[in-house]
Amino acid sequence: MNKLRLGSRTSRLAMWQTELVAKKLVGRENKVDIIGIKSSGDLSLGGNLSDNIGQFVKSVDEKLILGEIDIAVHSSKDVPVDHDDRISTLAYLERGETSDIILFSFKAKGSRRLIDVMNSSDSNDLNEVLEAFPKGGRIGTSSVRRQSFFLSRRDDVIPLAVRGRVETRIRRLLEGRIEAVILAEAGLQRLGALNALPEGSSDIYAMRICPNDWPTAPGQGAIAVHCLTERLEELGFIRESLNHLQTESSVNEERRILRSLGGGCRTPVGVECLNGESCGYMAPENWREQYSIGNAFELLPIDKNGSVSKSEVQTRPTEGILSNSSSRLISTLNSERMGNKLRNRGIDVVNVPVIELVETKQNWPEFSIDVSLPRDEWPIMVLTSPFASLCASKMVGHIPDLAKIQWLAMGPGTARSCFQNGNPASICANAGNSKQLENYIKENISPDTKLLIPRSSAGNEHMTNNLKKFGYSVDSWIGYENSQKNVKLDGINNDDVLLISSPSSARSWDQNELVVPNTVLCMGTTTKTEIQKIERFENTQLIVLDGPVTESVGVWWDENRGLKNEA
Repeated sequence: MNKLRLGSRTSRLAMWQTELVAKKLVGRENKVDIIGIKSSGDLSLGGNLSDNIGQFVKSVDEKLILGEIDIAVHSSKDVPVDHDDRISTLAYLERGETSDIILFSFKAKGSRRLIDVMNSSDSNDLNEVLEAFPKGGRIGTSSVRRQSFFLSRRDDVIPLAVRGRVETRIRRLLEGRIEAVILAEAGLQRLGALNALPEGSSDIYAMRICPNDWPTAPGQGAIAVHCLTERLEELGFIRESLNHLQTESSVNEERRILRSLGGGCRTPVGVECLNGESCGYMAPENWREQYSIGNAFELLPIDKNGSVSKSEVQTRPTEGILSNSSSRLISTLNSERMGNKLRNRGIDVVNVPVIELVETKQNWPEFSIDVSLPRDEWPIMVLTSPFASLCASKMVGHIPDLAKIQWLAMGPGTARSCFQNGNPASICANAGNSKQLENYIKENISPDTKLLIPRSSAGNEHMTNNLKKFGYSVDSWIGYENSQKNVKLDGINNDDVLLISSPSSARSWDQNELVVPNTVLCMGTTTKTEIQKIERFENTQLIVLDGPVTESVGVWWDENRGLKNEA
């Protein structure tokens, strides 16, 4: 009798897959032991899945190399196309469902209960899914394929990294952190068979996304069994018991195409091969940047040979050059995304940053995660501005464990900055000011969770002190220096509109002795309060923006400047 040691990740879904393999082997003169192994992917809640290709596979396959297990069981889509030559795929089990299902936190138009979707073969085309999703909604996924495919059609959406086991991701949806999460149907079906979907799942509404619009990840729905390359012949009897030839042929062709396109978690590729025919899409190389700065991008069709056409890279607008428009928006926010979006609405935007921000590496505390602790006890980093997110992303190179924890972005701009810098936030509070952020934390984050808050040298500790009063443990430090930038700018006229992004920007505008037009838009009441102290801004109409900045500016402009520009 053969005694076989099967290695697997410890999630319920991974164990279900491994038990399926075990059932197919037991009774054929085989005795089977299942050995659970923690993967590096299971030891992170951070958003940057693409920087750790194969993180759900490597730890288990290492046990093969060490001789501690005989075969390893994986979800095929997690296996890198270029893995250790000492490891080979012994068999593929018959493939399950390959589709993705989008789960909503509300009853979306055209959606049905999740259980009804899984019990039918009906699907919704992508247009129906997009029309059902709210403007500015938060979509939860760490898959670059799902991110890029969705954002190519809806660049108003906020992508958030929802990590963890399938059950955890569904709970995040039920908690209201996101408006929707996209999951593989195969995993949902398998957990459903175990009655392991979280409580409340029966009330979730969902749609199956039509695979013609939304091709699968290479290998999705298939279970791969690995062994040492040198043992392929010896373990051939396992292949005879497990391998499904059609699945093997399809997955190998999908992986060939993925490899030809530079494959891996960093490459947004969806491709499915059936009966020798392939179809799919790939996002352009600079898709993340284009989304982040507000430029549209199109998915590139993949032909059956795995080839794609090249896309044009869009150029950035020039900063600090005034045009001859009768009325312009002069912005200290220096947001390429806002500028591009408003230009598309016919608004002439000029970015004039008057503040220099530099990270203070020496102030960032030493930080490491005790991975033995339950992940609900891990700290959360709170980021209150796009520059705070940029600094945090830079500091990951010096403090790697920062990438393992959840990042909470104050608002959409900060969340998009996290995404642009390669470390997507896990939570977006959709807060317009520090008081709203403070309230969001009190309503949604347990006081048992430690908070890490890097702040500007020009900032204060009001929110930190308030959170401490409510029982939170908070570490706050000056994460970046805020200093005046010397600026010379001529050509501002009274019909222009000045957007002041912060109190420090108001002070710097004054210190640079720059002209102030008749109308000033203020980002927040704190900014307005500071402006009212400055003599240069006397006799100026001050307007506090309400809601997301880009939309608020656009609405105000249409109501107050649109007719003037048309005249």
